[in-house]
Amino acid sequence: MIPDRVVEVLHGPAFMQIGTRDEALRPAHTFAVGAMVHEDRRTVTVFVPAARSGRVLRDLTENGRIALGVALASHEAYQLKGTYLSSRPTDDADRARQEVYRSALLASALAAGFPDAIARPLTLGLAHTPGVAITFRAAEVFLQTPGPGAGTLLS
Repeated sequence: MIPDRVVEVLHGPAFMQIGTRDEALRPAHTFAVGAMVHEDRRTVTVFVPAARSGRVLRDLTENGRIALGVALASHEAYQLKGTYLSSRPTDDADRARQEVYRSALLASALAAGFPDAIARPLTLGLAHTPGVAITFRAAEVFLQTPGPGAGTLLS
């Protein structure tokens, strides 16, 4: 089960990246713009730009292994590792969730002291539509905040 604090961070605003690998262990990644933890607290759906999803989806189809890194502007960070379940095009509800998420991420970056000239393109500049919703089951959750506890298995 995904711990309460990690659910909070996943619901944002947080900076997120999905990582996968192919059969030769070559990595691929893409940024995610928004996430949703399902009621079972093991299943997560993340939203990625379709333009950056090709390699990631190919890897997921081939081996099903996924890692999601999620971090706050404060450096608090977590990593979820799990198994790919499905993907689909984002719908209107997903896009609405992403817009709220992006606005909150901008406010968070500004509150953390990022200058507007950096915060705005960082949070709002990523082309996120059309998008793909990728759903996976989290098997492990790790603390990744820099410091002595980094790498600790949380669940």
